[in-house]
Amino acid sequence: MAQGIFGINSSFDSAALIDNLVELNRRPIDLNLAKRELEDQKLTSFLDLTDRLKTFKSVLTTINTESRFKATKGVFNNSVSTATTEVVDIVTNSSATSGTFSFTVNQLANETKLITDGFASINNLIPQGNLAITVGSTVTNVSIDASNNTLAGLRLAINNSGADVQANFLDDGSSLPSHLTISGTKTGTDNAVSMSMTIDLIGSGTVNLMGFTETQAAQDASVTVDGVSVTSSSNTLTDVIPNSVLTLLGTGDGTLTISSDLTTIKEQVQDFVDGFNDVMGHLNDQLALDEGTGTTSLLFGNFMVQNLQSNLRNLVTSSVTGVSGSFSYLSQIGIRTQDDGLLSIDDGQLDDALASDIDNVSQLFSSKGTTDNIALTFVGFTEDTQPGNFDIRVLNGVPQVSVAGANDFTDAVGSGNFFTGADGTAGEGLSFRISSTTVDGSFGSITLAVGVAELLNREVADLTDFSRNGPLDSEIDSATDTIDDLDDTIDEQEERLILFEEDLRERFSTLEVLLGQLDSQKQAFNSALDGLKAVSS
Repeated sequence: MAQGIFGINSSFDSAALIDNLVELNRRPIDLNLAKRELEDQKLTSFLDLTDRLKTFKSVLTTINTESRFKATKGVFNNSVSTATTEVVDIVTNSSATSGTFSFTVNQLANETKLITDGFASINNLIPQGNLAITVGSTVTNVSIDASNNTLAGLRLAINNSGADVQANFLDDGSSLPSHLTISGTKTGTDNAVSMSMTIDLIGSGTVNLMGFTETQAAQDASVTVDGVSVTSSSNTLTDVIPNSVLTLLGTGDGTLTISSDLTTIKEQVQDFVDGFNDVMGHLNDQLALDEGTGTTSLLFGNFMVQNLQSNLRNLVTSSVTGVSGSFSYLSQIGIRTQDDGLLSIDDGQLDDALASDIDNVSQLFSSKGTTDNIALTFVGFTEDTQPGNFDIRVLNGVPQVSVAGANDFTDAVGSGNFFTGADGTAGEGLSFRISSTTVDGSFGSITLAVGVAELLNREVADLTDFSRNGPLDSEIDSATDTIDDLDDTIDEQEERLILFEEDLRERFSTLEVLLGQLDSQKQAFNSALDGLKAVSS
């Protein structure tokens, strides 16, 4: 394609005309590029929303059951205020019952400690024979022969024996400084350790070859709880106070108090509010309308985003079904919804609510099932289970579930004593144990309180679990597909525009060549005429 002859014969700026025509034909491409940029921004916003919802879901998961929301703590106060010795460390779970106990640690559990005679160095030879390691009632025999008959070899033999002992070197700085110290790895008298190294000689019987001196005897821990003596082979007590783990640290006495950990509970409430506000604030930004200028934000008018915003607001402002107590709204415990949909906390009102009925506050956030019949035990529920009261009965040996008072009993699914509400019913996923199915009749009811955290968790799960093909997944797929389609269209338009420009340049180049030929012919014709005129003259 000729590039340097535009206008050379016509004196017309055909290059500029071509550029203008190409630019004019580029406008559809620019329009599609603008559409693609908008779709790319939407996709980024949807992905950002997904990340925010997932973060919020992790917060919800930590408090959506009572066992996660209700934190407890244990505190030990020494009876001697000036005492500095740590006596016990307490770790509780949410099921721990509040209470106060007098608590005394009489002695800690110890492991056995032994030490060998001294040697000049760890490489000194020791007698060969049989090493017997006794831990409790278990005896482990190790052969000491030419391959390991040094103090260093003995250490390795002990540590590789598999017995519950550990050997180490000790240098006491004496004339025979090198010793082995052997410690049991388990405390308590049941794990007492003894060691001997012997050899059987004809005529002499069993001969002791090496001395092991006990420097610390094994002993059990001894504590007194509310006047009751308790012994343990371990310094970690897991069954003295239910749902509490006590780690004994030293001897002493005082008061052990288990109570609700209000600080941790309030931190969880604050995390909930912060997580909610992060999501709601993002939605507000994406749906904003500037009434002064009439400009809108990126996702203004998007149905999925508007619906999510509305659902979140409704869930935090609606009454929680199935609670037992005077609080059934978050606003009643100081968590209020502002005009912009964000939440705020009245610390004083929240403190008062926690002090007056912490169980009721817990039910507003987390979920809990209770029964009114000792023959009926609540086990669990799924996200398909609706909150409320359910009547349970047995008819013809089959447990049945009905919404309380509705008398719409449906056979439960299961066997033995474990059953679950049938699919497609309000009680779907409601799991329970029943003492017997041999006798027909009513077995009372189950009350399921599903708190705000669980309800929000269900809403968020529908959006963030892409295996469910929810509306957010559809928006992301739609934006991605639109971007891909626009990319294909833009590529095709770019190719056509290149061909269009090449064709224009070829045509104008051909025109300039033709004009040059015509001009040459004109000049030749004029020369011929001038010659004829000259001859005629």
